Amino acid sequence: MIMEKTFNFDKVAYTSARCVNLPTVEMRLEYKNGDMKKPVLSICGELWNSKHTDIVMGGQCLDKFAQFDQVKSNPTFKKLYRLWKLYHMNDLNAGSRSQQDALVAEFGTIPSYDKACEYLKSIDLYEDENGYIYGTSWLYNEIPDNDLKEIMALFAE
Repeated sequence: MIMEKTFNFDKVAYTSARCVNLPTVEMRLEYKNGDMKKPVLSICGELWNSKHTDIVMGGQCLDKFAQFDQVKSNPTFKKLYRLWKLYHMNDLNAGSRSQQDALVAEFGTIPSYDKACEYLKSIDLYEDENGYIYGTSWLYNEIPDNDLKEIMALFAE
């Protein structure tokens, strides 16, 4: 099962002095292989040109969107931004929960692979308490029920 929705926000001035660029955020929730216990979330942004014929920015650009006053103050964007930071591509995590928590506590986000490895080695967490070595496979990060409910509410908007 796949759920998808696109959210439009107030136009911003990115390619000119006037607010002509439409920021959109696409959210997708997929239950891979029919496993209803393992939803995978994807959230991506697109910033459209003035004629809405092509994008001038796209992909993992929500940090850039959060710099525009008219977008960052939008309550729906705030929810999407938080969920993106926490769960985007939650089936592709290089670190275990303890490794990720340590990285986020230190850097505010997951840094580059090399920087993450260097830091985890410095705090003796490159190999976690269960013997998992950072970056040796893709790990699934579960979405808690309260956040899954928030995601479903966004689809219902």
